[in-house]
Amino acid sequence: MEHTTQNTVARAASFVPKGGVGKTTSTAHIAVAATQDHDLNVLLIDLAGNQNDLATQFGIADEITEIDAPISAVFGERWDYFRDNIEDIFERMVFETPEGPDLIPADDGLGAEDNNLANVPREDRYDRLETFINQDVAPRYDLVLLDLPGKEDNITLNGLFTAENVIAPLKPGKFELKQLHNLRDDLESIRDDPDHDADPHLELVFATMVESGANLDDEFTDDLESEYPDIAGDPVTKSKNIGNLQNEGTTLFGVERDALYSTGQRARETYRSLTDDLLARLEAR
Repeated sequence: MEHTTQNTVARAASFVPKGGVGKTTSTAHIAVAATQDHDLNVLLIDLAGNQNDLATQFGIADEITEIDAPISAVFGERWDYFRDNIEDIFERMVFETPEGPDLIPADDGLGAEDNNLANVPREDRYDRLETFINQDVAPRYDLVLLDLPGKEDNITLNGLFTAENVIAPLKPGKFELKQLHNLRDDLESIRDDPDHDADPHLELVFATMVESGANLDDEFTDDLESEYPDIAGDPVTKSKNIGNLQNEGTTLFGVERDALYSTGQRARETYRSLTDDLLARLEAR
């Protein structure tokens, strides 16, 4: 597959082959920090299934009950026709969030399109999302963040090939660390595949839901920093604020600092530092 030269928009994908590790939460917080602290135009694309977790995170899930221009169409055979013949199709895909980033939500058609991609010749299977981002997203945004499914399927591979820069949030645990090693090796295998010239790589890894003073959590963060010294970011403190605010449809940045517990304040500042770190890395590439 010929890998299209990336346009000017910076891009990264949040991916770990496991659910419940804080992947969507981290993606949302990094997007808000990039918008509010760095004055960037940020687009989130939710490819992680039909549950619309990012829409729920920002309290707009009720606005997205019917999607007339779904992201799944980008992966189908008729996307070029839709793009050329439906007026304002991109604008109809995008929803504003109350905290700054724009969002293209997941939709029910992603599973079917993932299955359909299995019938597409391998050399044409993994560049559809990249073409969409280069043509439609890059002229409008400074940064695009992809929230990928917690499994390696054809949609995920489109995301990895497109973003190349992979963010891996990890809940502390030996199994999770082993999964990170496997992900590192899988990305290396993709880079070594002679059929394409994509360069997906780990760009930022960090621990989430870390309890201060918990020996196993401290050991995990130490191992992460020891084994991935060049890309390990600060650990995110576990806080009840995160889950409570998700239920209210907002991130830690959506409330005043003094409305947070000390753990929530620390987690918010960590997401700020992780965002600073990620943006500096993307700029340097």
